[in-house]
Amino acid sequence: MALALFGVASSCAARDEEIVTRSAHHMGTVVTLTVAASDERSGVRAIERGFAEVARLEQLLSSYRRDSDLSRLNAQAGTGPVRVPRDLADLAHAAAAVAAQTGGAFNPLMGPAIKLWGIPQNPRVPSSEELQTLYPLIELSGLSVQRAQGTITLARSGMALGLGGIAKGYTADRVVEVLRAEGIRGGVVEISGDVRAFGRGPGRRPWRVGVQDPRGDDVPLMAVEVGDGAVSTSGDYERFFEVDGIRYHHILDPRTLQPTRGLISVTVLARRAIEADALATAVVVMGAVDGLAFVERTAGVEALLIDEDQDRLVSSGWPVPAAPPVPVR
Repeated sequence: MALALFGVASSCAARDEEIVTRSAHHMGTVVTLTVAASDERSGVRAIERGFAEVARLEQLLSSYRRDSDLSRLNAQAGTGPVRVPRDLADLAHAAAAVAAQTGGAFNPLMGPAIKLWGIPQNPRVPSSEELQTLYPLIELSGLSVQRAQGTITLARSGMALGLGGIAKGYTADRVVEVLRAEGIRGGVVEISGDVRAFGRGPGRRPWRVGVQDPRGDDVPLMAVEVGDGAVSTSGDYERFFEVDGIRYHHILDPRTLQPTRGLISVTVLARRAIEADALATAVVVMGAVDGLAFVERTAGVEALLIDEDQDRLVSSGWPVPAAPPVPVR
């Protein structure tokens, strides 16, 4: 897990609150929900509703499940507009908007290239000739989202909409809506490298989120305080393989269809998890200079970049790290 939550021990909680945490396996990873509730029973009930929302969205948005609505859409690539559920249309529209915002550094059509690289199940290094044939399948002009009609069009057979770089953030934001509707005043949703916090944590203080050292162990590199906002990390250590001492990872540059080079980790702070999730990937693709410049001109976004020399670069508004306490779990 790229990010970790700290300081949720019940002994630290205020007298009028109960900190309740539960974890379950969804979306190919561990999902952890933490809430500050008036009592344990209401906290558990809210968390159960939160996990139900995760399961619902997984059924819609998973590219690994053959029975998901996303897989059904991809199977019909090249056949014209396909009617999809509202969540899928909304998320595809958001993905297309981030792709435009980042000049294509975030590209939700990279599925055929990732499949060719075989990461993580059957990794191999494809030839340049093989990669060259894929460029027509990742052209963003081939994706059309008609939200009003509830349809998505993938122009060419073999195209595949992949939402792995944004779906976890979208899900985290939706779960926060569910928890708030259940009367929860503060909590944290953790889905792999994506964390969405709201309200206040133990002792009425902001939640503390630890940022993983991309070349270290489970000890966090630093911790940052998050009130209402999101933290997301993308890096070359999440899914990778090595050949002749060269690390090949799952974040591909849409311009070359090769794994990105230069940055080994990017952590983004933003208002919403959907934004932090997608932009963390985009900044890895952009590289240190262009990525930091992009963050500086994007309102409400801050970032920590770590390069291959393990030097740290931070945007001008990156918060002063909070000293992490000993993790509770």
